Amino acid sequence: MFKGFTVAVAALISTAQLDQYLTHGRYTDAAIAMLRHIRHGFGF
Repeated sequence: MFKGFTVAVAALISTAQLDQYLTHGRYTDAAIAMLRHIRHGFGF
């Protein structure tokens, strides 16, 4: 289970770094904004 978690975290970090390099973080910023809206929708 820990191995799967670390692989998922590494994949997310590498995807975010690639997004920063190719599109200056446009998609990463949009994903974070979407997660923020979802969190507010649940009242957190």
